Amino acid sequence: MIAIDWGSTNFRLQVVNTLGDIIYSVIRPIGINHSSRTELEVCLINTIEQLPKQFLGMPIVMSGAVGSNVGLYETPYIDCPVNPCRLAEHLVNFRVGELNTYIVPGIKTQARAGLPDVMRGEETQILGWMQQATKTEFKEALLCLPGTHSKWVLFKRGEIVDFYTAFSGELFEGLCTQSLLVSGAQVHDDVAFHQGIKANLMNTFLLNLIFSTRSRVLAGLHGKNVSAAYLSGVLIGAEVKAAINLYGKGKKIHLIGADHLVDSYATAIQIYNGKSIKHQGALMAARGASLLANLFSVNHSLERRA
Repeated sequence: MIAIDWGSTNFRLQVVNTLGDIIYSVIRPIGINHSSRTELEVCLINTIEQLPKQFLGMPIVMSGAVGSNVGLYETPYIDCPVNPCRLAEHLVNFRVGELNTYIVPGIKTQARAGLPDVMRGEETQILGWMQQATKTEFKEALLCLPGTHSKWVLFKRGEIVDFYTAFSGELFEGLCTQSLLVSGAQVHDDVAFHQGIKANLMNTFLLNLIFSTRSRVLAGLHGKNVSAAYLSGVLIGAEVKAAINLYGKGKKIHLIGADHLVDSYATAIQIYNGKSIKHQGALMAARGASLLANLFSVNHSLERRA
């Protein structure tokens, strides 16, 4: 099958075999946020047409922002708790030109503060993770999926029961490009990044810590060219600190995502005396999409409906 994870910044296509392994992949920097619907359709059609012939005609399952109100076709949100069977039942059939595709629905929950929360795309990665979880993890686990809109997910008895979103990724990008905090060429610096994480240990508030990205430069405490690294540490540190306080200390955190992000979050978790396990986001997404397709085909053949 063909699994497409299409988010706000990137298009990722993966051909998955019957064992859930990725045997072919394509990544394009064409995100939902900055593309028109016509551009999205052209991207999808052209990418599929350029695949090796042996992959043409395979079922296509898409997840992520592609199913949002700014994507190709808006799919509904379903309420937590959510398990694989419920997601498979709510796959939405959608045609793009001659292509017959299936879009995974989003998930919604009512956060502890009474505010609604939503996710799209991460649920497919979670299903991929679920297939290799131990019995103990299947019973209860805490997952973190870092990204543009990071998700912290409580998983119990085979279901996604609750989650909340941290706006860290998009906030970081906006502050780096639209504020005075970061300017000029930047280099990653582990020392500055660690200092940003540890700044959250002080008894102050986040908005002040964010501004310290600039004030520390003016005070000569770090170079202008490592401001982004320090700011990243501040935001990730604040997110991890809040999550540990919310879900309790001592829980092992499963990190699912791109390697560089997972490594950054693992560092922050370690500084806060937590433990984490890393999982490759692309592989989890592919295996999750494969599971949904298999569940769906039990009663509804994807090939027949195409």
